[in-house]
Amino acid sequence: MFWKKRPAAAPAEPTDVTMSLGEHLEELRWRLARALIALVLSCLICIWPAKYLLQLIARPAMLALQRHSQPTDFLSTSPIETLLMYIKVVVTAGVVLAAPYILYQLWAFVASGLYVHERRFVTRLLPWSIGLFFTGVAFMYVFVLAVSLNFLVGFNTWLPLPHPVPNTYERWILGEPAPGVPATQPAWEEVPSLPLFAADPPDAPVGKSWINVPERRWKVRTPDGVLSRQLEKDGARGLIATHWKIGDYLSFFLIMMIGFGVAFQTPLVVLFLVGSGIVPIETLRKYRKIVILLIVIIAGILAPPDFFSHVLLSIPMVGLFELGLLLAARKAAAAAPAAAGPSTDGGDQPPEAR
Repeated sequence: MFWKKRPAAAPAEPTDVTMSLGEHLEELRWRLARALIALVLSCLICIWPAKYLLQLIARPAMLALQRHSQPTDFLSTSPIETLLMYIKVVVTAGVVLAAPYILYQLWAFVASGLYVHERRFVTRLLPWSIGLFFTGVAFMYVFVLAVSLNFLVGFNTWLPLPHPVPNTYERWILGEPAPGVPATQPAWEEVPSLPLFAADPPDAPVGKSWINVPERRWKVRTPDGVLSRQLEKDGARGLIATHWKIGDYLSFFLIMMIGFGVAFQTPLVVLFLVGSGIVPIETLRKYRKIVILLIVIIAGILAPPDFFSHVLLSIPMVGLFELGLLLAARKAAAAAPAAAGPSTDGGDQPPEAR
């Protein structure tokens, strides 16, 4: 059975052990089988917590929608859309949970073909890469997502709604009678009013109605529970009402998560380019302005199409690029004395060479 088979440890150098193509494929098969089983177990573990993770993902959108008096729920336009969306959340959470073990299996397979200094280089960068990825995701969720969604929802409500009351000519064209207004009106003291609360009263009697101001909802207590209706500002209604599909919003969130996680790998990319000799550090310094321009362009591709998200991604990427240059310069300065070798004054030479 595959769980009893223990592959040999990675050799000191790739030339120490020679494996045939069949042996390489056999080891890859066991590694992938272990990674797949770990992923399945992680997904099973995440089935129940996924609903709370979905609440966490949907919270920024609901806050932005509520800020602009838009419906705070999501649409499902297919009988299986909600189920597929939930499966996507479960699989995503399972991949994140099983990622360390999956990366270990892939690394154990690749490490046998690398030299010692190459394995040392990768093992040093891999934890930083994972940490930077989750830092980018956290930065996106805490700082960028709410700003971006607030702008996108606000742009819809910014488009003005035409005055919906028809004039005399429009009523004649439409065949609509003139509105009848009673000649007398009750005094304001006789008009019932609704109480305004900052939170739902815990002991509201059946039949009582109130308005929850922070939630912007009109609620009424019934024998079966509390019923509510979303309210919107009458003078701030937009031409377009925002009501997103849950699948579209989840795809938007995952794209932003991957985009920011990858963008935060910038310092490691700089270290790799300089450390491998592909691009000298002097070249990156000389063409710093061009590199920053490319970073801004890449940020425009990864970020949502609004100015604030673009700026909030461009600034960290530029800062991480400068950090990568600083780390690469320090590494090069530390490696310079070792590359220079022993001094030529005879103090470091062996006795027989003096």
